[in-house]
Amino acid sequence: MKPDSDPEDLQPPAYEALIQFLYQAPIGLLQIRPDGTVTMMNPRSAQLLMPLARQGNLDNLFEVLDEVAPDLRAMADAAIEPGALVCEGLRMPVRSTAGGRRVLGISLLRLDAHTIMGCVNDVTHEVELEQQRLASRMRDASRTDSLTLMPNRSAVLERIQQALARPDAGGAPTFAVLFINCDRFNRVNLTLGQAGGDRLLRMVAERLNGTVRQRDAVGPAQEPLHTTARLGGDEFVVLLDGLRDSEDVHSIAQRLIDTLSRPYLIDSVEVHISASIGVVAGIHAAAEANALLQDASLAMQEAKRAGGGRHVLFTPSIKDIATRRGALELELRRALEQDELFVVYQPIVELTDGRVAGFEALVRWQHPQRGLVSPVEFIEIAEECGLIGAVGEFVLDSACRQLAAWQRRFGAQAPGMVSVNLSRAQLQDAAITDQVARVLESSGLPAQALQLELTESMAAQGDDIRARLLELKALGLALALDDFGTGYSSLACLGQLPIDTVKIDRSFVADAESNLHKRVLIEATVRVARSLGMSTTAEGIETEGQAALLATLDCNKGQGYLWSRPLAAHAATQWLAAQIGATDLLSDQPHPSAAPLRAASGFVA
Repeated sequence: MKPDSDPEDLQPPAYEALIQFLYQAPIGLLQIRPDGTVTMMNPRSAQLLMPLARQGNLDNLFEVLDEVAPDLRAMADAAIEPGALVCEGLRMPVRSTAGGRRVLGISLLRLDAHTIMGCVNDVTHEVELEQQRLASRMRDASRTDSLTLMPNRSAVLERIQQALARPDAGGAPTFAVLFINCDRFNRVNLTLGQAGGDRLLRMVAERLNGTVRQRDAVGPAQEPLHTTARLGGDEFVVLLDGLRDSEDVHSIAQRLIDTLSRPYLIDSVEVHISASIGVVAGIHAAAEANALLQDASLAMQEAKRAGGGRHVLFTPSIKDIATRRGALELELRRALEQDELFVVYQPIVELTDGRVAGFEALVRWQHPQRGLVSPVEFIEIAEECGLIGAVGEFVLDSACRQLAAWQRRFGAQAPGMVSVNLSRAQLQDAAITDQVARVLESSGLPAQALQLELTESMAAQGDDIRARLLELKALGLALALDDFGTGYSSLACLGQLPIDTVKIDRSFVADAESNLHKRVLIEATVRVARSLGMSTTAEGIETEGQAALLATLDCNKGQGYLWSRPLAAHAATQWLAAQIGATDLLSDQPHPSAAPLRAASGFVA
């Protein structure tokens, strides 16, 4: 088609140039009237629009595009001012003759009341590129941690897999994975809230990025071989790629620990945390990224068990231990369901006259295949997997019921107290006070007959723990500080704790007769405790000489193999009857057994 203008109005050379341009232009050019009637269309336009034309009719643009752009006519009617834009880059899907999909783009501009000019072109490739860019951005977003803007688990797993896929350099490792966990991070969330915890995590991320960027022994400086990532929560990963020497990873891990341990200032509050790091490098690297990351996590957990603030290199033995611990956890869960746990009782006696003052309740596990399992093997696992609360409540309930039964049977001659260990997890549970109150009520045991034992490290944890201890004291029970002399407390801070009894650790008692230094420490502890209105109990007494010495030092009570090993309930009843000369009160009737396992805490004798 040719333009409406009269050829006479154009100089022949100019007209011919225009026609040449219209016919050879690489984009479709067209001219229509306001009703859509086509007055000019170059070959490129016809080529692009023909697949849309019914019966090959291109006379009216709006009719041609009715199926793919049904609103185009209304848009043209709305753009009535000269120079008004009808549409710009309007995209229309078109099915090509080859059966594929193409996308056309059309732009229309009103020149005047009678003329609309337009262009149409194939934008399929442009749309594909945009889709690729969008997919890339979405992929990047799905691989980026939104809080720290670090790569996330998916991204770092991909990088680890790439590193694993490369051939090694003559057997020497060229990369290492560091699994990092912040120690005591939960305390930050409790004190500063989630917003404060999020700020701390962002600061940790900045320090990780800054430290790893220093490169050290990691590849040439121009090669971005390292990757820092956040897995979630307070867990991070550093992939050191391009290592020149496998030993360099230890110095880098230590620098990360030192850097992350520096104080953080959050809302004018100085926050202190440390980091535990598990390292996988060298011949112990697994063949698959997820497995390698799991191995690094196991090494990190070993670092935490060792006290935190350190790094541990993964070895196959760590995995073997973890496998055994996992199996033991499953068996312990079954033990709670099958009533395989039971409580034993070790006497506590008055050193002045040998009278039985009470018993300490301790948990034991009668495994159907292994036999008697020591608490040393399962208490730590119970604490780690969240079962210690169930174990602790079981021991508490069993002990209270047993002492109440003894008091009913032996009357005034019965021991006046039972002592039960309190786990860290129980003490951190806000419901512990209500739980103890319920057990006392259901067992019928007076509160003053119950003593709860806690370790020095637990008692020294801060104001929230001290407040919890005061809540427990308000019930009328007694609190004992167990293993005194082995933890964080000192004689000077005893007065700051709501403690009734100080239990002197067995390590002081063992050689008190021959070690003047230990004897002086015991004497000082007894004197300070007495001045603060506290009593003292010495643990681990095995000889008459130790008992006599501790009595001379004015220690109130003693506990140890000199009197008895921990005894099951029935044996403890017989032992108690023999001590108080009340064997005639024994009968063939079974003692009230411990309540069914519901929840509990008792520890090593």
